[in-house]
Amino acid sequence: MRRLNIIERFKKKYGIDAVSMKRAVKFKEQYGGEIGGILLNLGLISEDQLVDTLAEHFGLKRFSEFSDKFDLEAILTYFPPETLKALVRQGSLPIYVENGQVWILTANPMIDGGREIILKNGLAERVRYVIGGERDIRDISSQLMDKLDQNEGEDKDLVEDSNRIKEMAYEAPVIKFVNSTIARGVDFNASDIHFEPFQGSYRIRFRIDGVLHSVDTLEERFYLAVVSRIKLLAGLDIAERRLPQDGKINLRISGKEIDIRVSCFPTVKGEVVVLRLLYQESVSFDIGTLGLEEDNKEIFMKMIQRPYGLLLVTGPTGSGKTTTLYAALSKINLPTRKIITVEDPVEYQLNGINQIQVKPDINLTFANALRSIVRQDPDVIMVGEIRDAETAEIAIHAALTGHLVLSTIHTNDSVSALFRLVEMGVEDYLLNAALLGVVAQRLVRKVCQACSEEVEFPEEFLNDVNSRRALKKYFSGEAPLKYKKGRGCPQCSNTGFKGRIAIFEMFEHTEELREIFMREKSRDKMLSHLRKRGFRTLREDGMLKVIKGITTPQEVFGVV
Repeated sequence: MRRLNIIERFKKKYGIDAVSMKRAVKFKEQYGGEIGGILLNLGLISEDQLVDTLAEHFGLKRFSEFSDKFDLEAILTYFPPETLKALVRQGSLPIYVENGQVWILTANPMIDGGREIILKNGLAERVRYVIGGERDIRDISSQLMDKLDQNEGEDKDLVEDSNRIKEMAYEAPVIKFVNSTIARGVDFNASDIHFEPFQGSYRIRFRIDGVLHSVDTLEERFYLAVVSRIKLLAGLDIAERRLPQDGKINLRISGKEIDIRVSCFPTVKGEVVVLRLLYQESVSFDIGTLGLEEDNKEIFMKMIQRPYGLLLVTGPTGSGKTTTLYAALSKINLPTRKIITVEDPVEYQLNGINQIQVKPDINLTFANALRSIVRQDPDVIMVGEIRDAETAEIAIHAALTGHLVLSTIHTNDSVSALFRLVEMGVEDYLLNAALLGVVAQRLVRKVCQACSEEVEFPEEFLNDVNSRRALKKYFSGEAPLKYKKGRGCPQCSNTGFKGRIAIFEMFEHTEELREIFMREKSRDKMLSHLRKRGFRTLREDGMLKVIKGITTPQEVFGVV
C-alpha cells in the first residue's frame, strides 16, 4: 500500500478542497515554508490538527502524551548552558533524557537542527522527537530561558564569591590553619583527615587506628576558604563544587615525607573533602610485623615462594590487604625476578618493582593492563583487585602459564573466595588448578602497652556461643578468664589503643582440597576438612591475640 504524502494526508484527513490546497501549495512555492504551517496560517486547519497530522505522518508521540516526563531541573543539569541556548534558538527543546537517548520537542522534525548539535557534542547516542504546537514550543522555550537567565545571575554571584574565597585561601590564617591541621593529623598518626558539613556547621575528624575522632569545628566561610586552600595545593579547580575531584599533595612534615591523596565530593549539605595520609618513610613492609602467628607465617611463606600459581588475599575495604601484598612482594623482590603490579591507586612506591596505575578514563583497566603485563615477561604479577570475570580469567591464565599472581577479592572469609570467583563466571577446573591458597584478614586495634591492665571477661562474651567456641581452644581450668585493656593515657590520646594489627585465617589449596572442591562444591565440606587439619578462623586467631594481651575481645568481635 502506497504511503500518503503530507499534502494528501491533510486533504484526506480534513476534507480540504482542491482550490484551497492549490492556493496553499502556490504560497509554499512562492514564499517557502512547510505546508502544515501554511494551512494553519490560512485558517484551513487548527494547531491541534496540525500536531495530530504530523505525529501520525512521522510516527511520533504528541507532546500532550509526553508532557508529564518534562523535568526542567534535570535538563538544565544535563546540558551545558551554551548548548541549551543553541538548541532553543533552533526550536529544538530537550524535554527528557533516558538511557543515552534525548527526547526533543519540535514543531517539525524535518527541519530540526538540534540533532546535529546533540550528537556532535556527544550528549546522546540517539535523538528522538516529540511533536508539539507553537504554544508548546513557546511555553517550554520560555521556561528554559527564564531558568537559564536566573542561573546566569546566580553564577555571577558565585564567581564573585569564589574570587573572595580564593583570596582568603592565600591569606595567612587559612594557610596556617591547613598546615597545622595536617601536622596535627601526622602527630596523631591519622590515616585520614575528614572535612565535612555537620548539623549546620562544619567539622574536622581524624581517623586514628581505624576510628574517627572529632577534633575541630569551623564556620562556613572559613571552611570554604580551607577547602579552597586544599584544592589549590592539590591542583584542583576551586570553583567546581558540583562534581567529584581527586588530587595529590606532597609535603614534608615533622621530618616525614607525606603523600596526601585528596578527594572532594559534593553532598546536599556542601562539599566533603577527605585527605588520605600516606607515610612514605615510616612504613615497613615486613612480614614479621603483620600479625601472623608462626603456623600461618609458615603457610604464607611457603605460598609466596612458589614459582607460579594464584594467591588471593580477601577482606573488606580497609582491612590491610594491600599492606600484606606489599610485604609479600618485598620479601620475594630479588634481582633475579621481574615484578609488575597494576593498582588503583598506587599507594606506596616500592624499589625495584614496576608499578602501574589504572586509568579507566583512557581504558587502562585492570583487565587491559594485565593483558599487556603478561607480554612483558614478568615472574611475579600483583593485581590490586579482581573486580570482574575478565580480570579473573586473565589472572588465572597467567597463573597457569608460569607466573606467580597475587591479588585481592572481596569476600567475608577465605573459603568463600573460591565460590565468589565461580559466581563471577570463572571455570571451576581452571580455578582449582591455578589456586595456591587464600588469606583472609581484618585489622584490630592494639591495646596501649603504657596503660594496659588485666580485667575479667564480660559476661556477654562468656555466654555467647561463638565466644565460647573460640575461647575453648585456649582457655582451660576454673580460674577467671582475663584479658588486657587500656585505661587511656596521653600516649594513646586516652583511647586505650595504640596502633593496629591484622588477624588472619588462611589455607593452602592442597590436592585433598582440590578433590573436595570439585566433588562437593560445598563451602561447609571444605571448612570441615580444614578444621580437622588445624585451620584457625578469623575469630579464633583474634582470640589468640586477646590471650597474648595484644587486643581486646570487643575489638575482635567488632570486626568478625
